[in-house]
Amino acid sequence: MLSLVAAAVIMTTPAAASDPPEAAAAAALEAMHAAAARSDGAAWADRLAPGLVWVGNETSERWDREAFLGFAAPVFARGEGWVYSARDSGGQRHVTLAPDPCACVAWFDEVLDSVTYGTARGEGMLVRDGETWRVLRYALSYPIPNDLANGMTTEIKAFEAATPIVDAPGEAADTPEEEAAAGVLDALHEAASRADSAVYFDLFTPDATYIGTDVTEHWSIAEFRAYAEPYFARGRGWTYTPRSRSLTLAPLDCRCVVWFDEALDSQSYGTSRGTGVLVRGADGRWRIALYALTFPIPNALARDMMARIRAAAE
Repeated sequence: MLSLVAAAVIMTTPAAASDPPEAAAAAALEAMHAAAARSDGAAWADRLAPGLVWVGNETSERWDREAFLGFAAPVFARGEGWVYSARDSGGQRHVTLAPDPCACVAWFDEVLDSVTYGTARGEGMLVRDGETWRVLRYALSYPIPNDLANGMTTEIKAFEAATPIVDAPGEAADTPEEEAAAGVLDALHEAASRADSAVYFDLFTPDATYIGTDVTEHWSIAEFRAYAEPYFARGRGWTYTPRSRSLTLAPLDCRCVVWFDEALDSQSYGTSRGTGVLVRGADGRWRIALYALTFPIPNALARDMMARIRAAAE
């Protein structure tokens, strides 16, 4: 079967005029991070699309462009930019061009090193205006290693029980395409809860990517299926119940790409978040091309938890 999307590439160096669109899009991410690191507010803002939505690590954090610029302005004015550097080793930035002749939308995932927090992760969508790529959606998180996940998620659940965090309002499904994409996500969670492997994996594109909560978990759908099948075969699915969800139809003539982020409830782990992309194929079906799962860490716990994650890695 032919791939529904262009092959993913990794690019962390400045793009030349002759480079493919994926490389130019990746270079735009690099430029955005570099501008933030040197507190260059103008250059940083120029890499943010007019319709930007930036999703922070805590589920309460959801900013449009104006609000995010307002948040950043005094920080940059003090020369206190933030440093998130994409990791070059192991191909830890991936950019995928959307299936439209315009070559004007791409989605990405990247692993970052933060001076303050250690390992971070970002997923999102970029759009091209002329020759300039800008970030339209960005979701930032801090992956929790598997060997610390049970303890830390228990702490997070206790914190949230005592200090409830209200999810930021998102973008409701208000187009037929977004409603169809939401239905696929609902079907995905339902299939996982009943350990229905056939239905579950049929909801992904053949070249989909699944990203787990540990930073090492970046799987092709075939790799993820090999991991999950033994659990499903024993009737051991997983239940993540959507609590809130935001969907964005990409600005493409094909109307065939939807970005989403969703807050989920799990009996085992408490709050989690899913982010990613759905694509409508030539057969008219919507399928998931990227799904990334994370455990959002409340801001009040972030510094301590990330320090413990760093210490455990040393």
